[in-house]
Amino acid sequence: MKEYLYDPHTHTAETSKCGHLPAAEVVDRYAGHGFSGLVVTDHLHPEYLSRIDTDHNWDHVIDHYLAGYRASKARGDELGLDVILGAELRFPENDNDYLVYGIDEAWLRANPYLCCMSAREFYRKFHDQVLIVHAHPYRDGNTTVFEDAVHGTEILNAHPRHENHNDRALELAKRHPEYLRLAGSDTHEDGDECRAGVLLPERVRDSFAYRRMIEGRCFRLWSPVFPELAAADEALRRAEPAE
Repeated sequence: MKEYLYDPHTHTAETSKCGHLPAAEVVDRYAGHGFSGLVVTDHLHPEYLSRIDTDHNWDHVIDHYLAGYRASKARGDELGLDVILGAELRFPENDNDYLVYGIDEAWLRANPYLCCMSAREFYRKFHDQVLIVHAHPYRDGNTTVFEDAVHGTEILNAHPRHENHNDRALELAKRHPEYLRLAGSDTHEDGDECRAGVLLPERVRDSFAYRRMIEGRCFRLWSPVFPELAAADEALRRAEPAE
């Protein structure tokens, strides 16, 4: 059966301060490596809000925030690569990051300053609207994980310049068999791209379709740099009872 490769965790220089690759270049690299699509998950958090001059106007914030996604989408449309909108949120309480899928521009505009609450408040308010995945939960020795505030976790974050402790993330997922287990490259700069992703049975064109595919567990993890983690996830899948 044909499968389609997507990276659910990428960033752009246009929006993310830590991003060093222009959006169009990111898309070019993924297209060149045979990917079918990617999700743009630029950072949205209180520090980001403090760095941009938007006159405290949320619509202006979103106009600025979507610059990277829009540039990615324009280039993706030219190349036939699916570019999907996501977000990576961080809340004031700590430095944990949360990947959010199943959103669009209208949803972002309708929920001003959504990154200024707590992780648990966000989950309580939006858990039935969006998919919330803990990004690299144990990166660089983090010990504070709100296990009741997510639908799942990255067990395979392929960012090469952090100690992600993916093994601990896998153990977290084992403690929560209901969790969705994801993988992503966490692309920020040269050499980060195309290191991890998910294989889907069909192409997805927007964030809602991607959310449905993941929630339906219609995917497999892929990584040429961490094949043992992809294999561990596959073993867990085979052991799960059929629905």
